[in-house]
Amino acid sequence: MSNLKLEINDNIARLTFDLENEKVNKLSIKVLEELDERLNEIKDNLSIKALLIQSAKSVFIAGADIEEIEKLNNEKEVNSLLMKVHEIFNKLENLPFPSIAYINGACMGGGLELALACTYRVASTSPKTKLAFPEIKLGIFPGFAGTLRAPKIVGLISALDLILSGKTIDAKKAYRIKLVDEVFHDGQKDFKLESFIQRVINKKIRKRSTFSILETWPLREIIFSKTYKTLETKVNKDFKAPYVALEVIKDTYKRDFTQGLKVERREFSKLAVTKESKNMIKLFFTFQKLNKNYEKTTNPISNVTILGNGVMGKGIIWLFSKYAKEVRIKVRKVEQVQGILKDVAKIYDFLTKQRKMTQSEVDLKLNKISYTQHFDGLKSTQFAIEAIIEDEKAKKETYAKLEEKLNKHAIIATNTSSISINTLSSELKNKENFIGVHFFNPVNMMPLVEVIPSKETSKETINKTMELLISCGKTPIIVGDCAGFIVNRILLPYLNEAAVILEKNPDIKHIDKVIKDFGMPMGPFTLADTVGIDIGYKVAHILNESYGRRMPIASLLTKIYKDLKLLGKKSNEGFYTYKGDKKEVNKNVTALLDTNTKIIDDKEIIERCIYIMINEASRCLEEGIVEDANIIDFAMITGTGFPPYKGGLCALANELGINHIVTRLLEYEKEYGERFTPSNLLVRLNEANEDFNTGEAQWKH
Repeated sequence: MSNLKLEINDNIARLTFDLENEKVNKLSIKVLEELDERLNEIKDNLSIKALLIQSAKSVFIAGADIEEIEKLNNEKEVNSLLMKVHEIFNKLENLPFPSIAYINGACMGGGLELALACTYRVASTSPKTKLAFPEIKLGIFPGFAGTLRAPKIVGLISALDLILSGKTIDAKKAYRIKLVDEVFHDGQKDFKLESFIQRVINKKIRKRSTFSILETWPLREIIFSKTYKTLETKVNKDFKAPYVALEVIKDTYKRDFTQGLKVERREFSKLAVTKESKNMIKLFFTFQKLNKNYEKTTNPISNVTILGNGVMGKGIIWLFSKYAKEVRIKVRKVEQVQGILKDVAKIYDFLTKQRKMTQSEVDLKLNKISYTQHFDGLKSTQFAIEAIIEDEKAKKETYAKLEEKLNKHAIIATNTSSISINTLSSELKNKENFIGVHFFNPVNMMPLVEVIPSKETSKETINKTMELLISCGKTPIIVGDCAGFIVNRILLPYLNEAAVILEKNPDIKHIDKVIKDFGMPMGPFTLADTVGIDIGYKVAHILNESYGRRMPIASLLTKIYKDLKLLGKKSNEGFYTYKGDKKEVNKNVTALLDTNTKIIDDKEIIERCIYIMINEASRCLEEGIVEDANIIDFAMITGTGFPPYKGGLCALANELGINHIVTRLLEYEKEYGERFTPSNLLVRLNEANEDFNTGEAQWKH
């Protein structure tokens, strides 16, 4: 059976993508070969006046076949494939009649590059219609001539923005930047699309000019220079893809098209076989796997209640106001409601500023929110989540009141960041309905959610919770119940170690810079200030109680929190002081440091901070908190910003070698104590000459 259906009626060729046994269309080698065959069938047909390319599925084309890209291991192989694709797309572009891509649903990567090879593009305004060049998130860039065609079609500035960011845009934005030539509602397709085709045939469509004086020499050099400087502030240079993409666009912008294709092929081929690209492709597959890690239920959750209206609570209120049908909030005082709604509305600002939502759409979302002061009106609630203070007694009292008012099938969830789920559910009547759902701050930006069942949590509760979170655009991971769960349990030793290092190496800015240069989005002290020193200290205290001397609390953290009473950014004073946009090292903190100590070199700073996390990650595997090293890598990348191009903690350990990690941990244990004692799992992997890829049998329970 063919993946592409070709029909010719009334002098119009219609080529429909409909891949057999696939939910989405993708450009595999086989599909590309079929496309080439179909183009050969029609290119010399003088009766054809226009070609329409469309999809029979709810997506247009999701992109290239990532599995095939992952298997390419040498530059020559990649270059050969790209040369064939370039020939096919050039054939499409050079047909003796105009071609039109009708984009309904996702049009990503190679799919968008195919559309760019068409003469015209029209798109449905359906919310499902999304266009993007996401290749940068796979450690590569558009390699099907996208770096050459996009600047010509949408202009240099818009092309750079799309290609270097990997951002997704809707049909209306695509029309504004001239990526598509016309948009219309799905319900108007039959009339509008046929009308557009006839206007194309009758040459009544005028292409909108993308000329800009800014793109002429020497002004375009300023654009390239400014773009490079912006990249430098946002992207670590160890992550090569965006920098190479920028150079390719710069090099080919006014170059002969054929020569430009050679440049694109050469540079893409180099990137496609790098470990950075392989790491990011693995991350992509982990993401796909996690989003399928549940069974669909017959009665999905649509009615949600939120208790707690601090920073996290408001973030959760925002999330469910955006995605759920009904939202109820519990407040202590009615006077709080307007302030809560105002703060939730502010979270929507980034969507309205980007024109992803109109103000009237935001108002409709906010109008879903009702409130109660006394646990009233909760009988229809299907899912109630608390995000109150991190106090076991207060939480248990809240659950007792909730159980009295909720129906017996309602799920009660906690957003605790560290308290045991089994402990919190111990006094509940319906323990099977209780679950941990740990969001990360800010909720509107962080995709990761840790889902923690107790020993009693039912499979139905887990499935309904996973289904709800995925429907809200989150990526939930199921983790075992332990203090700190996954992310905080691994992250806190890192923050603590940075504080220990600071005591002997008194340069806050330098340590932050070293870790940022390693690839983390911010240094440990900036992170501590951002999260809140009070929150960090409380979590550190819980972890210390649970794991003992392996997780001591740095004396400096205690002094900063207990004696100086610093909270971080929220009080404008932590490791740094904050005044408007001005950020300076806090002299009150530096006064606590010993300036007569030896300087620790940068390599040791990185090793102590990163290897202590690798060690704790291995313990999480050893204890069965998660079963897959890839999930730990995904969690640390999406939950903490660990550099994705490094693949995650376990992938980094594999690259460096388990023997190296164990050897260095033993050396640090000898000098600094048992917090560096290698885990039993690391020791076993080392003895067996295995790693986190090959040694799964060493920890599978």
